[in-house]
Amino acid sequence: FGERRWWVCVSERPNHKDLLRQILREVCKSSGENTDCSLTDLCTQLQNELSKEKFFLVLDDVWEVKWWEEEVLGTLMAGAMGSKILITSRKKYVSEGMGAFFMHELQEFSFHQSWDLFLKEVLRDGQTEEDSVMHKIKFVGEGIVKKCGGVPLVIKMVGSMMRTKKMSREDRKSLVHSKIWEWKTPAASSSSIEIGGDILPVLMLSYDDLPYYLKSCFAYCCIYPKDYEIERETLIMQCVAHGLIGEGIDVEATANQYIEDLIRWCLIEEIDLKSIKLHHILHDLPLYISGREYGHASTTKHTCPLSLLGVHDAEAHKHNTLETANKVCTLLDDSNSYLQ
Repeated sequence: FGERRWWVCVSERPNHKDLLRQILREVCKSSGENTDCSLTDLCTQLQNELSKEKFFLVLDDVWEVKWWEEEVLGTLMAGAMGSKILITSRKKYVSEGMGAFFMHELQEFSFHQSWDLFLKEVLRDGQTEEDSVMHKIKFVGEGIVKKCGGVPLVIKMVGSMMRTKKMSREDRKSLVHSKIWEWKTPAASSSSIEIGGDILPVLMLSYDDLPYYLKSCFAYCCIYPKDYEIERETLIMQCVAHGLIGEGIDVEATANQYIEDLIRWCLIEEIDLKSIKLHHILHDLPLYISGREYGHASTTKHTCPLSLLGVHDAEAHKHNTLETANKVCTLLDDSNSYLQ
């Protein structure tokens, strides 16, 4: 396929026009074009591009089936002979509804696989299993690893936390018997926040163990949409502007160090030297946290008084969300639409 390989995050509630525009941006490597194109024009442009040579397209994190029919299906089927489309979804019925001819269901890690990955992360600094640190982590580590749901990313997060955490025997006992393991994702949030009930306590454990100055920076990241590549410089400037960085001689250098710390904790992913992003699971965590602690909303819901508002819907200007959000101090619009 050469360079004709593209990865597009579909998100939870796509519409035809937004998704086609997003795919076309990726195919053409453009950013601001096609803002005012009609749906018909977008279909025509994308069909022309896809028909040139075969391609490999990944549609990541698909939640619904209904958008797949009509314009989207017809447009993508115009691709050159030999083209492939790979779909990832958390829901089996989505793949079935989209007519997938082959489905590979990812299995969770076994306990032994999970434990090996956990040890690899904990012992990254050159320690061995014979070192005294093993006696300190085994009691609490095995119990926590069992609660990670076999999800590699969550296991790595916990391993990173345990590598840096100094715990007494009493601390280890209290952690194992902590009420945090009884936490579940609130039912009211289940439609918009997808965090497995068993995984939420582990994620919150990693979040709660963060230094206070990293918590707000991490929670702030949820204002960006899922799979969004965040420019490091932009995030640094926004964190500084919001007063999320402690006072010092060079606040920008401090903000950059905060980002490096979050990368080491496996809470954000480094794409390259200039950009980062949150994993899907971890995007839901700061969304849950920010709704609880700071106030956050998307433009697709009724807005209560809040301070952060992300516009990720090209049709957002048709709603009265902005009229009710009278305490917003940050408005992020990545929809390439004109707010009226």
